[in-house]
Amino acid sequence: MLIVDRTFSALFVSVMLASTSALAANCGADADEVNAKCYPTVQAAADAALATDRPLVLPRGTYRLTAPLVIDYSRHAGTGFELISRGATIDATAVRGAALVIQCAADCFYFHQEGTLFVNADTNGPAVVVGKPDLTDAHNSGKLDHLIVNNRNTGSDATGCQFNYVLNWDLTAICVSGGGGSGIDIEQLQFSTFRGAASASTGTAISFGSGYIFANTFQGVDLEASQICISDTSERTTNNTWTSPYLDCPTGLVYSAATSTLGQIHWQLGGDVKVPYIEH
Repeated sequence: MLIVDRTFSALFVSVMLASTSALAANCGADADEVNAKCYPTVQAAADAALATDRPLVLPRGTYRLTAPLVIDYSRHAGTGFELISRGATIDATAVRGAALVIQCAADCFYFHQEGTLFVNADTNGPAVVVGKPDLTDAHNSGKLDHLIVNNRNTGSDATGCQFNYVLNWDLTAICVSGGGGSGIDIEQLQFSTFRGAASASTGTAISFGSGYIFANTFQGVDLEASQICISDTSERTTNNTWTSPYLDCPTGLVYSAATSTLGQIHWQLGGDVKVPYIEH
């Protein structure tokens, strides 16, 4: 029995040493990925991933921020950047600003958020921002696998997600605001597919800005728990397809005289029109 115990102990120590060595190697410069657990802050991990052209991995757990997490992948404008979340939560409730900002110097391609990523924020503005508000950086051929954003702020401009200049993306996102902004604020979006849900307690679930928003498909989008489900007052929103949307708001759709088309039916709208949700 003593021999068996010694053999087991030796084997156990050997396995533990091997595991420790593997973990240490994963934090090295020769690792295939940059693990956020190896760095003092998520921003430091993101900077290392950008500097070495490797994916940023967020293992399951909570990552508390003291400043917005900014991912500027300009140096990889033609090859993209990958953010892999294994059920991680970014807690930016202590930050009075955006939790996650994705931007570039000019045109960029192939940003990919893989896996399920939770983002918690408390800001009277957008919690997650893709692209610069001045529309100077186009983000092409990107993908959000499963982004879940909760901005608990109750301010008049509190917003879940803001997409400023997005082209040919595949988006699955649930963006929620506790305030009067938007669950999702789309400023400029083209050739993209959106799935998911949006709500803003005292605001609008999805609002369309003044940029060019066309040739998009909204599939099975859940819009509720908001005062208005969809707000579109720009003549630049045209030729979008809505497939099986669920609208459950006191006011379903808001248009203006400038609005020419929404969806695949090309509704012609004159004057200021409000279409209230009618429960069947």
